[in-house]
Amino acid sequence: MTSPLAQARAHDKAGRPSEALEEAWRALDAANGGAPEKWLVASLLRRHPELAAPARRKQLFRLVGDPALEPTYLARAGWSLLMQEGAFPPDEDPVVTAGRLEADALALRLLEESFVSSLPAELSLTAVRRRLLLSGAWSDHPRLAAALVAQAAHNGGAWFFDAEERRQLAAAPDSAFAAAYLPPRPISPAPAGFSDPVTDRVAEQYRVWPYPVWTRITVPEPSTLTEEIRAVDPGGAQVPAAADLLVAGCGTGLDAAMTACRFPDARIMAIDVSATSLAYAAGRCAGLGIEFRQLDLHRVAELGKRFDIVYSSGVLHHLPDPEAGLAALADALRPGGVMRILVYSRIARLRVRAAREEIADLLDRPVSDDLLREARRRLIETAPQLVAGTSDFYTLGGVHDLLLHRHEDPFDVPRIRRALDRLGLDLLAFLLPTPAHRARYRQRHPDDPLFRSFDHWGALEKEEPFLFSRMYDFWCRKSG
Repeated sequence: MTSPLAQARAHDKAGRPSEALEEAWRALDAANGGAPEKWLVASLLRRHPELAAPARRKQLFRLVGDPALEPTYLARAGWSLLMQEGAFPPDEDPVVTAGRLEADALALRLLEESFVSSLPAELSLTAVRRRLLLSGAWSDHPRLAAALVAQAAHNGGAWFFDAEERRQLAAAPDSAFAAAYLPPRPISPAPAGFSDPVTDRVAEQYRVWPYPVWTRITVPEPSTLTEEIRAVDPGGAQVPAAADLLVAGCGTGLDAAMTACRFPDARIMAIDVSATSLAYAAGRCAGLGIEFRQLDLHRVAELGKRFDIVYSSGVLHHLPDPEAGLAALADALRPGGVMRILVYSRIARLRVRAAREEIADLLDRPVSDDLLREARRRLIETAPQLVAGTSDFYTLGGVHDLLLHRHEDPFDVPRIRRALDRLGLDLLAFLLPTPAHRARYRQRHPDDPLFRSFDHWGALEKEEPFLFSRMYDFWCRKSG
């Protein structure tokens, strides 16, 4: 008899998310909190937050606080559920809403564990926060007030506030509730002073606004890098389980932490230009055995070693010369080594370009917290459909990275092909975002079961321009 977990995975692969989630919940119930079952439930709710059901409220509450799950995977589903249940009636006095939230364990846990990534929920909560501040009623709602303080720490103070709120904050800057608006900032290390002006500007951005924001990781099932590479290149040379792996441009360390947990035998080094991000990463990755270094990836040769695997996510398109950065990473690979690269798609970034048009008058101003809040306010009022679907919009560092980054040079499929050809790198696989996408591709292109056709890749994106809205994601191998 097929297990509920196997049935859930089969439904997911076939593009039946409702059935997949129902079976995944059954599998989780039967396993009494097993890691694979939790991973699948979290993954499905991350992709389909609208499927969160009131009947699973208690289980969702437990998962949001589970130390083995990243709460951002579940946050949107949690707020979707609360909206279904009518947590924020449109004409209700915000103080009445606050009283209900004070007694709602799920709402409080969502605020405490991760940034709010639902625009309707944020707008309702912003109104509640405003009333609590101006009326002084925040002291009558201690659990909610503390949760809103925790929320501001998660989102970096991203929520907009008006002149009346600003005057109130200025009048009582030492109020405990002020931190629900303006969370304390850690002291940022002094800038490193890189020789390239683009690199220097990017490093300065992340020095002040580290990115991405994360609390903990969703712990994957342990595996080996040998198995990982065999899956994308069944007939190719394999890497050892105890491989040397470089995370190039690690930011705040989320990818490095995920890699260390999934591949416990690997020896991992992670580099980044931002000392602030590295300090954030080191604090959250303590005990995982990752070696962190502050280094521009163009100078990766200074590490004096070569790697079996290089992983770089969301970095190359921010370099002054992305192809030169890719070449530096290729040089750091041993012959036959592999790289996993994630870069922006020029086509999928059209929504971001449209959003930037809405805030064009802000783009050349010096960036500050107030400017970032103003950019968010403007887009919420004029073009929320362009930004509300991305989690980056809900934190201050994220909105800086999304809309006001100091340098961005996205790719298209032909450009990736030219870069790999020039460097003698062979495409092993381009990755699609869901099991259902992969199953449809294999059915449509039985001649390319390993996802290695540049032509099919490019044609697919033309048919679904926002399929790679997160990023292009692909594996390649160095000759030899």
